[in-house]
Amino acid sequence: SKHNSVMIIMKFGGTSVQNAEAIRRVIGIVRGRMAEKPLVVVSALSKVTRQLCSIAEAAQGRREDEFRELLSALRKRHCDLAAELLPEGSALLQDCLGRIGQLCDELEDFVYGVFRIAELSPRSYARIVSTGELLSSVIVSAAMNAAGLSCHWADARRMMVTDCNYMSAAPDLEATEANVRREYPALSKGASVILTQGFIASSVEGFPSVLGFEGSDYSAAIFGMALNASRVEIWTDVDGIRTADPRIVSDTGRIARLSYDEAAEMASLGARVLHPLTIEPARKRGIPVVVLNSANPEGQGSEVSFSGEGAGPKSIALNEEVEFLRITSPKTGGAAAMLADVYQVLASEGLKSGPETVSESSLNIVLEVGKTASDNAVRRLREKYEVQVLTDKALVSVVGRDVASSHEVLSALLRKSAPVHMLSASPSMLSVSVVVDKAVAKSIVSALHCEYFG
Repeated sequence: SKHNSVMIIMKFGGTSVQNAEAIRRVIGIVRGRMAEKPLVVVSALSKVTRQLCSIAEAAQGRREDEFRELLSALRKRHCDLAAELLPEGSALLQDCLGRIGQLCDELEDFVYGVFRIAELSPRSYARIVSTGELLSSVIVSAAMNAAGLSCHWADARRMMVTDCNYMSAAPDLEATEANVRREYPALSKGASVILTQGFIASSVEGFPSVLGFEGSDYSAAIFGMALNASRVEIWTDVDGIRTADPRIVSDTGRIARLSYDEAAEMASLGARVLHPLTIEPARKRGIPVVVLNSANPEGQGSEVSFSGEGAGPKSIALNEEVEFLRITSPKTGGAAAMLADVYQVLASEGLKSGPETVSESSLNIVLEVGKTASDNAVRRLREKYEVQVLTDKALVSVVGRDVASSHEVLSALLRKSAPVHMLSASPSMLSVSVVVDKAVAKSIVSALHCEYFG
């Protein structure tokens, strides 16, 4: 299918729209892309979603002083930002303050409703947290108009349709695509930029829902798919996708190009890149996803597409939020039955499992921790099996095409990692991982980075 040759999606995260200076930078970046008819997707201002979560929880807990104070701080931050970006006394400013006021009044009424019944359903929670994107987008679109870019504000809740799992809703891609295509012609008439929200949607029942973790990137990719955009740009606060986490390794390099598969593999192994869900809609239509830095718009960024850049290590991922399980069966010869049991338990507890190795009567498996669910799972498994839980472990993974079949990659990994509790290669040969002690994990990542990327 032919790409909509003059149409791009530009998504700006919370830190890219956190204050007036950041928003002016965004407007400058969008101005340079006007020829490509951008659909701009924005997140809530940085830290606002978390603040809305606190408001919801304070209302449920009947802590009125706490949520009143948070609500008034929220209103003030958005009004002050509008006043800083828009000309004093202008109709644009009046209109924008009016819309902020209305959104904050409606939010306040709703929060008082939660406070009165002291009950917070997922549907009510989603209604509260979806306000952040509405507020930020109203301000950014007004600021674009004030800066001379003719901008239409579009409500993502009229386009993005999801199931009724309100706090981490799954989009209905077909219905969403039909909506976007229906709304788009009217929106683009007479405007050079369309501005909408990431993260927020409506359920099939017609109430606001949200897409869950990293949902704005996912929204951007879905809009890109629906409009067959020529690319999706994800603007963040890092220079593209890196060879390791810059918070751990000081001299990371930028990965210029990587494949959809490599990016998805990195994400599933704990790297701070695109969320695996984001990659799917783009891959469906072969739309490149480019990760860029709004604080350094001249930078090259990283492009994720079908091609990638050849074999060998691309990046080193570290996941310290893991638990390592050794599960042994007292009966021999039951590997298949044991696997079926173990995965059934993990699935019913909603746990994500990482790499594993298996032999005739035992299974080593990496689990993401931090949930009571993992304690429940261990308790249930102990009814039938011997389960050793090794805590203070971390997963270090080397990701890149064919890394699992490269002698050089493997020997360096084993030379630098000690002691190794498990070694595992992904079936796709896109990654090889070791479980090591948490205490040495960061230094192993640094040593490997030095070895592979000099």
